[in-house]
Amino acid sequence: MKNEFKMSLFLAPISPVKDSKTGRVSQQATVCPSRNVTLQEVFRLITGDPALERLTQEMRLPLERGDKERFSELKRQTLPYVTPCGTFAYRKSDCLLVPSGLVVVDVDGLDSTQEAEALRGKLFDDAYLCPALCFISPSGRGVKAFVPYPDNPGSDIPTYIAENTLDVMNYVEYVYGDEQTQGPRKVDPSGKDIVRSCFLCHDPEALCRNHKS
Repeated sequence: MKNEFKMSLFLAPISPVKDSKTGRVSQQATVCPSRNVTLQEVFRLITGDPALERLTQEMRLPLERGDKERFSELKRQTLPYVTPCGTFAYRKSDCLLVPSGLVVVDVDGLDSTQEAEALRGKLFDDAYLCPALCFISPSGRGVKAFVPYPDNPGSDIPTYIAENTLDVMNYVEYVYGDEQTQGPRKVDPSGKDIVRSCFLCHDPEALCRNHKS
């Protein structure tokens, strides 16, 4: 039976929304999942959900004007997100219910969308990583890859997941990095946290292994 790689889906916002005039919190951060989803459902959301397509377009407009702060604000306030490492009862690392069998690696700070698209294909075709899913990140200049890892041999689950995440990140850094990887263009190290959240955004050309139409 094909692994469905289940994870938790959370609705926006990922952090509290504050009123711009008063500074008071107008909307609390979402810390409980909306529902659990399979990798196939995530793929369908990324490639074909009209609402997510609209949100992605709106969020990238400030970035095109050079307003990174507004882009980050819209990303945190509007985009849904998942926990690729598994299903969670609550958005805390000690609330893991069932591991998904996936870790996430996030490369950002690339020079262009075209470079991100090229890296998406390279990562997906990498015989060592064999990612289950690769898609362009919310900025349009990065790639997110969900990478399977071997079954847990009986060790502490969170530690085992973190170790596999670190292995994947180090591999991607070594194989696909360059002299710029110590600067803004690099693998995001926050992926070591097993409850690491991954924003979903529209990518009609996302690559999913053995996806169902």
